[in-house]
Parts: sequence; structure tokens; C-alpha cells
Amino acid sequence: MGIDEWREVAYRKAFESTLKYIQNLRRTDKKFTIDSLEAMLNTEYDRQGLAWDGRGEVVEIAIEANIAAMQQEFYNWRKETAS
Repeated sequence: MGIDEWREVAYRKAFESTLKYIQNLRRTDKKFTIDSLEAMLNTEYDRQGLAWDGRGEVVEIAIEANIAAMQQEFYNWRKETAS
């Protein structure tokens, strides 16, 4: 593994984990709606902006990956409901 490859591995793991979590919620929790997902996404945006005290690079990578996975699933869900 290259010196910077760990970042990609950490990002991919967090992204895939978040994506699976959301997809599982959609399948198993009838109360989980697109509005629920949007609220989760907004919470992550807030979390991203709360780094005033500093945090490590690993946490920053995880937050970015979580946001990307949620955005992807939100976009796909909107697309499904539009058709």
C-alpha cells in the first residue's frame, strides 16, 4: 500500500458502509422515507461544518464519504420517485 493509499481505502470503506446502511433502512424500515434520508444528509453537512476544534484526517475522510454516499442514494431515490 502506498503512503497515501490508506486515504482511498478509508474513504471507500466508509462510503460502502454508509451506502449499505441506507439501502438496508430502505428495505427494512417502512418509516424510513426520503425525508428521513434528507435529514440524515443535513446532519452530516452540519457535522462537517463543526470542525472548529479540529479533528483528525480519518474523521474528515469518513464524513466526506458519508455525505457522498447519502447524496448518491438521495439522488437515486428522487429519480425513482420521479419516474
